[in-house]
Amino acid sequence: GAHDAFSSEINIFSKVDVLSAPEIMTSNVGILIKGFSVRQSITQIASPDELLSNGIRYFDVRLTYDSEEWMTKHNYISSDFNDIALEITTFLDTNQGEFLVIDFQHIHGVDYSSDDDYDLFMKMLVDTGLYNYSYLSSIKDLKDITYSDITNDGVESRVIIIDKFESSEKETFNYETSIHSSWANSDNFDDVISFLENERELVSNDSNIEGFVVMQAITTMDMSVSGITNSFKTWSLIERSEKFNLYLIEYNQFNQLLETLPIIMVDYANSSPFIDDVMNIIIEANYE
Repeated sequence: GAHDAFSSEINIFSKVDVLSAPEIMTSNVGILIKGFSVRQSITQIASPDELLSNGIRYFDVRLTYDSEEWMTKHNYISSDFNDIALEITTFLDTNQGEFLVIDFQHIHGVDYSSDDDYDLFMKMLVDTGLYNYSYLSSIKDLKDITYSDITNDGVESRVIIIDKFESSEKETFNYETSIHSSWANSDNFDDVISFLENERELVSNDSNIEGFVVMQAITTMDMSVSGITNSFKTWSLIERSEKFNLYLIEYNQFNQLLETLPIIMVDYANSSPFIDDVMNIIIEANYE
């Protein structure tokens, strides 16, 4: 899985997303620290096609809807979602038997309780072609769906779309009941590992969790003086993520974490050798 999957086009010239960025980035101070904050906002450096080619199948998506445009973002505006959706549908067209999970984690500029805004969202899915590949929530409960159901016995490729809208006419999957994904909110490597171990225990003992389970294996800059100071020690979030991804894969209980939290979501998802090591673990587990 890719955290903030589509932020690769953020650069020093990108506009601040005023609907979601912290106040320090939207104020005059934000101009002075923009070089630093941009480096801390880019979570992936690969295109959608590159992520898909590297085996990423879960996408954590952050959107802003403004002036009738759907844009990806992470503090700053990154990409037009229409272009991203085209890469996704092209991949689905040319790769039989695949399925993706697209988790619209945050959408700013909409009201989740509004049926009209849900209709706008659904229109976007239709216009981008994603709706044609969607496995609809009305067909079957998520906990009962098999790979064969989604792909018609491996013949077709599909997406499962998850969002936080509350419409009574919902065709996509409801976030609250479809996914368990908790956030450590720490920049300390050991603290994140400890949090994931607690998550493993919680999920193992909670029979009510029936949807997708995500391992949020990410570090987050602490917006305190010490946190910002620590972030200056590395050039960027990407550099810090590369180090944490290797730290995680070398953790002696990583395989056990992956068994209980089987969607591993990271920053810099295609970092090497991390991605190859993860894929080998998954392949070996499925051949046992």
